[in-house]
Amino acid sequence: MKKLPVLQQTAINRCRSVYLTALLIVLLIATPTAASQPDITIEYFYEDGCLKCQKALPAINEVIVQYENINYSTYEVMTSYNRMKTYGVYSVPAVVINQNTVITYTDYKSNITLLKEILIKAIENAPPITGQNTTQPVGRSAKNVSLPEMSLPFVLIIGLLAGFNPCLIAVMAFLASVTLSSMGGRKDMLMIVAGFCAGIFATYMIVGLGVLHAINLLPGTRNIFTSFMVMLIGVLGLWHIYDAYHLKIHDRSIFKTPQFVVTFMSRIEGKNILLLSFVAGGFFSLVKAPCVGAVYLAILDMLITKTDVVHGAVYLCAYNLGVVLPVLVLGGLLAVGLSPETITEFREKRRIEVRFVTGIVLIVLALLLYFNII
Repeated sequence: MKKLPVLQQTAINRCRSVYLTALLIVLLIATPTAASQPDITIEYFYEDGCLKCQKALPAINEVIVQYENINYSTYEVMTSYNRMKTYGVYSVPAVVINQNTVITYTDYKSNITLLKEILIKAIENAPPITGQNTTQPVGRSAKNVSLPEMSLPFVLIIGLLAGFNPCLIAVMAFLASVTLSSMGGRKDMLMIVAGFCAGIFATYMIVGLGVLHAINLLPGTRNIFTSFMVMLIGVLGLWHIYDAYHLKIHDRSIFKTPQFVVTFMSRIEGKNILLLSFVAGGFFSLVKAPCVGAVYLAILDMLITKTDVVHGAVYLCAYNLGVVLPVLVLGGLLAVGLSPETITEFREKRRIEVRFVTGIVLIVLALLLYFNII
């Protein structure tokens, strides 16, 4: 084979080196670009039995399979509502992209084609996960905050606060006076206290679990219901403060027990004393709800926004135990010899202060709930 001149061979070698160098540079640039495509996190929130959720799921899956860099998770609302709420989402179906962009049913209104278009646009314009709110061109920005966790001791303490209430103290003194004046013994007094506390406990449990179950069945009503609860708690707080003023000026409370309840409780005696006192406790819980149940509404609001029905039942038990614990202690003291007149005297001296402090606490709770601090 005929050899090329030295200069020509040198030129060819140089061209080859330049070509290989250029190719290497292109590979170095291209490889990181392909490998650095960030993963996109998509979270789909649904509810079992939700027709809208069932209709949206195939469309979401159809879009997601078109991308290789997607981490996809699904969450059932009954067990993941607390997680969903951290994004500011209160209804299903809902899609959250990179903890920022939220797509809900109101964004596409049964239009599955529109849902696909919105989801594709959200994926292709997904901001990085930074832990901060970012306004997106589709859907809306998620409320990515961390909610403080409730604890059983906290709920128990709130229950104790509700238990130290002039209304409950007055009823216990009244029941003790009626029992002792009718020649009832200490055993009768203990049975009345036990039945009365059981009635309060059962009523608050039934009402609380009923509300939690209803709200979990209709997640779209959570936001409306909690807003109403916060407003009601604030109003009851102002009402308690006004009652403290009314007590100071007129020496009587505006929280009056209906006469039929008083009459019923005055007849608690005989073989059915436990059952009658249980019914009296249930009656009292309902008719004196503005007086005793205001703090209960605050606890219920926190449970609605932070837990499910099963965990909510545990917290309700802790709260109700706190409510009845002072009554049990007071009833036990009455049964072992404490004079009902002493209880009545204490209530008369301190009811203005207790009512005022309760009002302030309720207003503070309403503000903390409104600003999502608790």
